[in-house]
Amino acid sequence: MPAIEIDYSEAQKTIQSKDESPIIISTPLGNVLLEIQGELVLPSSKPQGLTPEGELKYVTIDDINHAARVGKLELNGNKATLYIGTSQRLLGEVKQLRPPLGVLKFPNEFQDGAKVKMVDVIKNKVIFSGRPLPIM
Repeated sequence: MPAIEIDYSEAQKTIQSKDESPIIISTPLGNVLLEIQGELVLPSSKPQGLTPEGELKYVTIDDINHAARVGKLELNGNKATLYIGTSQRLLGEVKQLRPPLGVLKFPNEFQDGAKVKMVDVIKNKVIFSGRPLPIM
């Protein structure tokens, strides 16, 4: 069975560092996993001719990839609220992952001596199990 070495040094730096990466959304709990019991309906591509307010709903990564912003996440102790747009919110709770999950980054092409990098360890998840509620 083929095997590949996992390099843990990048995850170790992330865990020990107090700096937040501009690419990854970080919380006071570190990076967290969002568990949503349903489907988020998001556009498959960024529409053309958006207003400045519409542009704020999208983020561009590496100057070519566009992603829709889902909403705003608020954490208050073990409670979480995810605001979706201006009309809906999801209520959830923070739970500890047991065991924690490792985030692996694989090389684009496997070659001899290639390593898989463990870039982070996720220790918490936010579970949203109810239906969306209106924002009042």
